[in-house]
Amino acid sequence: QLERFSGKKAYGLRSTLLAQAKSFVERKHEANMSSLVAALDSERWVQCNVSAERQAALTRLCSGRAAFSSRATARGTETAAAANVPPSPAAKMADADVEGVRYKVVWSCLLLLEMVMDDVACAAHFQTLATNIVGKVCELLRLFNTRSTHLVLGAGAIHSAARLKSINAKHLAIVTQCIALMLAILPHIRAALMAQLPAKQHALLTDLDKIKTDYAEHSEKVLNKLVSIIGGIVEHSLAPKIAKTSFDERGATMPMPESPDAALECCAFLDSVLTNTTKMHQVLKVMLPDELLRDVFSRIFAYLDHKIPSLYKAAAISAEKNFTMPTTDNGKIRLIKEVQYVTGALNCLPGVLPWKFTAMKVLEQELDIVVIQPEPEDTPQEEDVADEKKEADDGAPTPSVDSGPIDNKEGQEEDIEGDGNLPANDEASSGKEEVPEEHTTTIPKEQVKSPLEEHAAPSDTQDEETSHEQNDVSATPPNSEDEAPVVKEETETVEASEEQPVSTTETEPSESESQEENINTDPASTTDEVLPEQISPEEKEAL
Repeated sequence: QLERFSGKKAYGLRSTLLAQAKSFVERKHEANMSSLVAALDSERWVQCNVSAERQAALTRLCSGRAAFSSRATARGTETAAAANVPPSPAAKMADADVEGVRYKVVWSCLLLLEMVMDDVACAAHFQTLATNIVGKVCELLRLFNTRSTHLVLGAGAIHSAARLKSINAKHLAIVTQCIALMLAILPHIRAALMAQLPAKQHALLTDLDKIKTDYAEHSEKVLNKLVSIIGGIVEHSLAPKIAKTSFDERGATMPMPESPDAALECCAFLDSVLTNTTKMHQVLKVMLPDELLRDVFSRIFAYLDHKIPSLYKAAAISAEKNFTMPTTDNGKIRLIKEVQYVTGALNCLPGVLPWKFTAMKVLEQELDIVVIQPEPEDTPQEEDVADEKKEADDGAPTPSVDSGPIDNKEGQEEDIEGDGNLPANDEASSGKEEVPEEHTTTIPKEQVKSPLEEHAAPSDTQDEETSHEQNDVSATPPNSEDEAPVVKEETETVEASEEQPVSTTETEPSESESQEENINTDPASTTDEVLPEQISPEEKEAL
């Protein structure tokens, strides 16, 4: 307003106000850090109720309206107090609600949320201080993470102002809930701060991403700590009870129940394991959501599945030799049945995922015995899945490919059977077809190549040609009709050849005639070589 009235920029006033605002943020941050440390040191890690004002602030932060101050809410409460209106019992909630998910929180966690939302509102009102406020918010979040890790996981709460006697599963469960709430709020805090920062300074928000990974690691350590609590009880408190057990005596004196669902009296070690795990489940079922409960007990079951057989083996080979593995069949069966009963009872706990325990198989291998185990409940489902796979395979295109080779094999067998008969018929048919072609080609050659022999001894050539024709007729009867005109043509060519030599005797033999004489000798020899193979003995006698 001063600049508007004066019409000039008040640079000196601006710098003074900026310096005052920075000092205010610094002083406020120091006060927040000290108050948060004091709240954490005095924290007894017990669930507290969430007021309506804090729940409304959480709702505004999740809906993107974190920059709005809570003055209206405070004024509303002041007017209600002035009117002497008693607060309604529903004004306080047992759990904090963030996007439909409920979390159990402690006082220090609610105080941290209030400080963070005040800083976000300050960044909205003084955008020039937004870069400083991002660092302040990161420091607050880191302080809560590191201090809570030291107090709970490091058992610092025993020596702090809270003076806790011990750190139990309930304390660990409430810490996991607080961490889960902060992990759910961090994306909204990041978005609210990003809206107040220029684009060039968005890289400052990477510290919030690192803090998110730190919180996730902290949660993982707390869940592992829950498993280590059961491990410490089993290894240090319950393992000595194994030495006082003789399964051979238990198998001889205690009869086994007839029905597998009947209760079985277990040894002291296994009974204590079941009792302590059940108590842990009763505590965590109230404190943890269903997803975390399943996660924790899956880890606990995996630990027990590995540790129970190993503890029995270690007790059997220990130097004290207070425990020996059972040697009789009844003792071996008793040990395996008791372990099976304990694992079945653990899987029946509500809200947990059934675990496939392998402790019985490990003990069977160690004892060299096979005990008939009852079929698990999921075996019919596996069979149904197998049947569905078979039906799917029958309907799939792959079986048609598999059936192809079977049909091919049958076809190959048919071909193999036919190989003994079909080629003979093929050869016979091919022989029948080839014979007339050979004779039809040889007959014109003889007519051309042997005119002198036909002139000298026409009767002999005619006899030979008739013999060829008889053989052809005997070999290929269907072609006899086609060969008849060929014989007539041969007789005509013979008569014509008888007339030609008369004119050639008066003149000198030419080169063509000498070549014909040489050619005539070759067919005579070839015919002499071919005729004996084709002429039958009866025809030879006739000739």
